[in-house]
Amino acid sequence: MKEAIKKAIAYIKGIIEDPNGGPSSKRIISVTFAILIGVAFCANLFYGLTIEDNILDAVMLITVAGLGITGMEKFAPKKPKREEDPDPYA
Repeated sequence: MKEAIKKAIAYIKGIIEDPNGGPSSKRIISVTFAILIGVAFCANLFYGLTIEDNILDAVMLITVAGLGITGMEKFAPKKPKREEDPDPYA
């Protein structure tokens, strides 16, 4: 049981981290909004609560844009690191 929890936490951590290993605000916001869409769906389905269409569309647009940009980062060519320019006055 503890191993499954550790694997789940590691998986979520992997989703939120950027390629350099730090937290990515785009991913955090996108995952948070995806969870909110799921909560809104469940609230509408099971409890009969209605969500305004404009609000739901805005949240979905932010989620799709954030996850789309994050997905494009994986396939974009990496820029080679520039070596620091030598000091012209040295």
